[in-house]
Amino acid sequence: MWLSFCYIKMNNKSNFMKYFFPFFIFFASLSYSQEFQGKAVYMSKVGVDKSFLDNPRFGQYKGYMEKMLKQNTEKDYVLNFNSTESIYREIEKLDIEDGRGGFNWMAQYIGENIGKLYKNINDKVSINETEFMGRFFLLTDPLEEQKWKMTGESKKIGKYTCYKATYEKEVEEATFSFGNFNQAQNTPNKKKMKKVNVVAWFTPEIPIATGPSRYGGLPGLILEVSDDQTTLLCTKIVMNPTDKVKIKKPKKGKIIATSDFLVLQDEKRIEAREMWQKRRASGSTARLNR
Repeated sequence: MWLSFCYIKMNNKSNFMKYFFPFFIFFASLSYSQEFQGKAVYMSKVGVDKSFLDNPRFGQYKGYMEKMLKQNTEKDYVLNFNSTESIYREIEKLDIEDGRGGFNWMAQYIGENIGKLYKNINDKVSINETEFMGRFFLLTDPLEEQKWKMTGESKKIGKYTCYKATYEKEVEEATFSFGNFNQAQNTPNKKKMKKVNVVAWFTPEIPIATGPSRYGGLPGLILEVSDDQTTLLCTKIVMNPTDKVKIKKPKKGKIIATSDFLVLQDEKRIEAREMWQKRRASGSTARLNR
């Protein structure tokens, strides 16, 4: 069933694995019923250039900015899954208590814009329920075809034996400058793209073709994955928990393709920046006229 979704290319040094995996996966999958369920907890870390903190103009805000960066670059997520579906969401933490309000403005620029990410292997669809500027959206797309290549390498993550797979993807090149608090170089009509190598470690001992974030399509649960700046590592797995979670398809929000949502998001950010610049200019003019 889910094996038909996987696209795996073996290299020359893994001929044994080429024949071993299909039989291993087939028999391993027989040990799981359609009703099995599991929960995996992941910690996420995003690499960000923090050199701007050395700028004297941010001196009085340095402590606050460091806390905001930590809050938005070090997160925990939980993935609830069964044999065909999964839902992935951030584990919420308390806001920074510094009197600056609860709005986390930096989250709009760092990391992934994931609210509740639902994936269905049978239907080959992903739905991301997310909020932006007070409105909810259902970012609905086909599951991405990730053309994994097996390397033949293995290692232990916890008690699970994991195997390494890689693929290359094209992503938007980050041009955001904290010094200016804008993305002027990355407007909707001026995207810069680059290729990055994705490295994943999966375990056939949990034979489901899913993983954290948007990753999946391997013959086993992905326990670790890293790309250009982000690393996701599984820290806890509970199979068939006593308190089962009913995995439901998200329904709150306007249905929109992710590509269209990103355009809308960029347009709204530009509008917000222009309004802020106008208010700042009018404030400066008012002070000069006093």
